[in-house]
Amino acid sequence: MEKIRVLLVDDSTYIRTVLGSIIVEAGFEVVGEAADGEEAIRKYMNLKPDIVLMDVIMEPMNGMAAAEVILDKDPAARILMETVLEAKEILVDLIKIGAKGYITKPFSKEEIAEKIREVIKGGGKVV
Repeated sequence: MEKIRVLLVDDSTYIRTVLGSIIVEAGFEVVGEAADGEEAIRKYMNLKPDIVLMDVIMEPMNGMAAAEVILDKDPAARILMETVLEAKEILVDLIKIGAKGYITKPFSKEEIAEKIREVIKGGGKVV
């Protein structure tokens, strides 16, 4: 079975390193990393990962704006957002723009692996 290819997007190098370790340990492959939304869009278009794990809050372009652009260019893109925010409006916005799911920080290794598998299995379904 082919490994699930993940693009990691977070403005924190530390978080990207931690997530990268978790992803590899879960049997997935990190195909690229980005530190902001603009870089995420470029890397997505070049790498065509199976899933994007992207932080909501980043500068200069945040994760929601980047997700909108990616989904506009590729409606089949699978984007799993990570956020410290649990405000209902934010979560509703994530779903409206087409994100396939979200995970709130702090998260466990198991949660991340499970969410990635759910998004991949669910195809277009929101998890």
